[in-house]
Amino acid sequence: MRLKNKKAIITGAGGGIGRAICLDFVKEGAGVVCIDIDYKSLNETAKEIADMGGTAYTLNADVAKEQTSIDAAKLAVDKLGGLNVLVSNAITDIPYVPLTEIDADDWRRLMDVNFNSSFLFCKHAIPEMDKDGGGSIILVASQLGRVARPGRPWYCGAKGGLINMARAIALDHAKQGIRCNALSPGPIETGRYVSNFDSVEHARENNFTLFERLGRPDEISPGAVFLASDESSFMTGSDLLIDGGFTAV
Repeated sequence: MRLKNKKAIITGAGGGIGRAICLDFVKEGAGVVCIDIDYKSLNETAKEIADMGGTAYTLNADVAKEQTSIDAAKLAVDKLGGLNVLVSNAITDIPYVPLTEIDADDWRRLMDVNFNSSFLFCKHAIPEMDKDGGGSIILVASQLGRVARPGRPWYCGAKGGLINMARAIALDHAKQGIRCNALSPGPIETGRYVSNFDSVEHARENNFTLFERLGRPDEISPGAVFLASDESSFMTGSDLLIDGGFTAV
């Protein structure tokens, strides 16, 4: 029970990595508020938690809207008794294209979900964490926050921004007992990743890892457990990279 007495908000809770994080958090004793814009996938996560004997409080909403972060913080306080962990993991995507082929409205939506939502959730979570005596913020970034791939300019920009924003948040809030780290997965076999290719086999071929395979969501979620737990109490302003050696070459 490494997360006993932890009270967490997890965005993107219906997706592959988000769902794995939710399940591992509950297994380790945390109370969770799960957020996703996809009603069906969010309820599937909640059902899996219920099937293992846990309870998940859900919020079906758009993380790009500030009211969602306000409502999430209130839900955590009302249902969990406070807040001391935030996992900002929500993502939306578009096909691989160069910057010149991205519509400006699409770019703004990508940044609102993938970058600005982390700002909004941190803005409203930090005061509640402060009341709770501190906590841990985990911004889910990517190995592409450090290196680049063709057709991913928005993704590299947003994820690189999250890694550096985690450092800045760590500087500003350390005296409140609030830690902030990025968690950077490499290529993981999720529905979102596979959707960028014409087949699962093609997606698996495009892994670029030293293990010559895609990672699994349950290979990333233990990293989130570590960053949320007291085991990482001396870690802040860092980026935990779990990428199968993608950035080693």
